[in-house]
Amino acid sequence: MVAPVTSYRQVLAAPGMAPLLGVSLVARVAITADVMALTMYIVLGLHMSYAAAGGVAAAMTAGMALGGPLAGRMVDRRGPRIVLLVTAAAQVVFWLGVPALPYGILLPAAGAAGLLMVPAQLVTRQAITATTTAGQRRAAFALESVQGELSYMVGPPIAILCASQLSSGVVAWGGVGAAIAAGGVGIALLNPPLRADSEIDAGPAGRPRLREWMGPRMIAVLVMAFGTTMLLSGTDLAIVATLKAVGQVSWAAVVVAVYGASSVVGGLVYGALSRPLSTWLLLGLLGLATIPAGLAPAGPGCAWPVSVPGCSPRRPCPRSPTRSAGSRRPACAASRRAFSPRH
Repeated sequence: MVAPVTSYRQVLAAPGMAPLLGVSLVARVAITADVMALTMYIVLGLHMSYAAAGGVAAAMTAGMALGGPLAGRMVDRRGPRIVLLVTAAAQVVFWLGVPALPYGILLPAAGAAGLLMVPAQLVTRQAITATTTAGQRRAAFALESVQGELSYMVGPPIAILCASQLSSGVVAWGGVGAAIAAGGVGIALLNPPLRADSEIDAGPAGRPRLREWMGPRMIAVLVMAFGTTMLLSGTDLAIVATLKAVGQVSWAAVVVAVYGASSVVGGLVYGALSRPLSTWLLLGLLGLATIPAGLAPAGPGCAWPVSVPGCSPRRPCPRSPTRSAGSRRPACAASRRAFSPRH
């Protein structure tokens, strides 16, 4: 394990990398808790059904899916700082208004908040690609993946625990909203570089056409990402609903924490491998391992079956499928341009 540990140290020693990962962790912890905080608020605060909570969660998730490419385009055109500050301000407005909004208005407002979500992960990944060497990149993305798992391990459990013990409305606007805004402002102040010194900006004329990168492999990656997101979101809701049905909703924090901790282990192991595993194999194992977790009996003991699918690396280190033959631009530029919509 000496070589993998050394590679992780080299990544953290890159200029600005450690503070970037630390500040972005704050934002990502809150972002992973946002759906859970809204779920607990709707169920415990508004005394509505899980179907109603799922509608708000779906609206926010759809907004984030639509807003991601738009945020990438705006980061390319305006730079990360202005985008981070604008989206952080939008999150402050939304989360301060959550306790005062009726459900009929909260539903579309959640979609708008997802559309204007702070692009912490997007900026962090581009900064990693710009500031690390090719030999450090897989270890760097493994750390970023583990950061995501840590945020998942900390964010939703804290939201569940606080909402079950305190006011769910206060948790929403006083905790989650403030942390998202603080993380966005913190990354804006760091203003990390998103382009390597050797990268050549080809301008709008150099953007790859849609058919150059939207091929079968890219479609397969998008489908797998969608399926994984649906599986993980469904697991979150199932954990809370199952434990609430037996009057042990406070244990959901423990179960979700075990789920996230096991995934941290899986991410670190994946990053230390000398050769990456097939994405199809990883997601296939995740799906198979989730089946017995779904059949586990209700109660705190379901944490152990849930830890098995958690050990599957759920966010494999990304590769750039958009680099065209003969291109002299680094993969960072190609992937960023590919995901930026054309005029």
